[in-house]
Amino acid sequence: MGARRRFAVLCAILLAMARGGASGDAARTGDDAPPHPDDDDVRSGGRLAESSFGRSPAVFAVRRRESPSTPTALEHLREHDAHRRRRILESPSESHGASTFPLHGSVKEHGYYYANIALGDPSPRTFQVIVDTGSTLTYVPCATCAKCGTHTGGTRFDPTGKWLKCQQKECKAAGGHGICTGRGNRCTYSRTYAEGSGVSGDLVRDKMHFGGDIAPDTNGTLDVVFGCTNTESGTIHDQEADGLIGLGNNQFASIPNQLADTHGLPRVFSLCFGSFEGGGALSFGRLPATPHTPQLVYTDMRVNNAHEAYYVVSTTAMKIGDVAVATRDDLAVGYGTVMDSGTTFTYVPTKVFHATAAALDAAVTTNAPSEKKLVKVPGPDPGYPDDVCFQREGATESAPIVTMANLGEYYPPLTIAFAGDGASLVLPPSNYLFVHGKKPGAFCLGVMDNKGQGTLIGGISVRDVLVEYDKTVEGGRIGFAATDCDALLKDQLARLAGGDAGRGDPVVNEAPPAPPADDDAPKNGSSAAPAEKNDVKAMANNAYDYDEAEAGGYVLVFILCVACAVACYARCHADPSRRRGVELPYLGEVRFFRWGDSGYVEMDEKDEERAGGVGVS
Repeated sequence: MGARRRFAVLCAILLAMARGGASGDAARTGDDAPPHPDDDDVRSGGRLAESSFGRSPAVFAVRRRESPSTPTALEHLREHDAHRRRRILESPSESHGASTFPLHGSVKEHGYYYANIALGDPSPRTFQVIVDTGSTLTYVPCATCAKCGTHTGGTRFDPTGKWLKCQQKECKAAGGHGICTGRGNRCTYSRTYAEGSGVSGDLVRDKMHFGGDIAPDTNGTLDVVFGCTNTESGTIHDQEADGLIGLGNNQFASIPNQLADTHGLPRVFSLCFGSFEGGGALSFGRLPATPHTPQLVYTDMRVNNAHEAYYVVSTTAMKIGDVAVATRDDLAVGYGTVMDSGTTFTYVPTKVFHATAAALDAAVTTNAPSEKKLVKVPGPDPGYPDDVCFQREGATESAPIVTMANLGEYYPPLTIAFAGDGASLVLPPSNYLFVHGKKPGAFCLGVMDNKGQGTLIGGISVRDVLVEYDKTVEGGRIGFAATDCDALLKDQLARLAGGDAGRGDPVVNEAPPAPPADDDAPKNGSSAAPAEKNDVKAMANNAYDYDEAEAGGYVLVFILCVACAVACYARCHADPSRRRGVELPYLGEVRFFRWGDSGYVEMDEKDEERAGGVGVS
């Protein structure tokens, strides 16, 4: 009998003995145990929910945003936002490079913005990941995943780096369970969300290709920890995006924090969302000056220990036109004010919502000049009587009078002021209104009632605003400035290409395309990296031969691993709470929207049946 067979028989005997007689805790092993091939079964226990309300913990914020059934239909925005609220020092003058990723998708096409990132080395694979500042863990589908959706092109990740082990400090820091599973002591993770979707898999450390001049010594290629998903459910399974990139606050798993903690780079990044059609930029590092890099005004980040993953700021006032609708005290409820790129519109406490609705009503009806006066009309859905909608008398389908192009002539801006000198956002009507859909030329207030939960400023409310998240100063700060985000991206890409903004649109930092198919190449997106010891690809494929001398050593290591597995098994069974996901709070009613010819339109039941889509969180 060969060494492998004898080894397998001994393993089976030891496992049988362990199951029959083990009780209590056993000593843990080190990092030496060789991983076992992946099983098709996904653990049902040990799940931790990602919640914005505590350390359940982590990302991302991946509100599951469901892609629409057609390229031009944006569905389920209200559901997307309702489930969205979950999971819940270097010198500023230090000079470092920056890495810029073009943004795509937009709310018009998908309901979210995404970036293309390349993972793995030497043959990286490209993934579409949702950009989320409310989440901390980045994850993509694993090559071994039997329960993952097709997503965009069905790209799967076949790791070329090393699986994290459950005893390694990065495991718990990155949001892993820290519980040994017997599968090579891999560090597992799971995330469940309020609308019922979820992911689970194993954490891996592998290469991410940032490009740019952020790390010239490695050509912008750096090790990061992220999730390799083995199971997807709900809207995560059905969405078009492959995964999510976690940009959340305070936890190691967040990409900005890993760049700082592991690679010594400045803890600063920025987002600039483009138009409804897409565009904009995600940048790591402080953006160098270009013609479209604006001067920022800053407000301090606030500490909220109950919501560590959120970027919380202090809002001091809100105005509709020149009419004040909220004070600092009105806005200082719940979790405070959160900048959340995964939420679409703006959500405020009940008192502020009613004041905003009343001020808008007065501004466009009684206080408007006769040639611009609007009338209040019922909302598109009788189930939501609080909707605040207006229309110009005499509007018809062929002559709606009020359109997205001339909204500013009829509706005032919405101003949100923050603590700090001059820190404020002035939102044009297109950033806080949605189309009625059932009455020509009618628009409705897109500032929603968030009860007592707090205030959320979503991604679409800050279109064409550069938002910088800066943790290089004590306590952290967030900077704002209006700009043309598409032009800013063009400037940065031209700079990285060694050109200027007028020389075209070089795409130097897009993730490299997947390598062409090869009859001799590994399948399912695997790269052709040579097998090295501890290489997860080689391990997963049992790529090593063991001689007689090695077998004895592996047996000894395996005995120690069994002891560790028994201890963890007993501990998990003694504490059933480890196997329960954290139930996430209900934070709002669900409403569905699609993108019409002139903006957001609420869907009725027939629309939903035709669309057949599922909302996102």
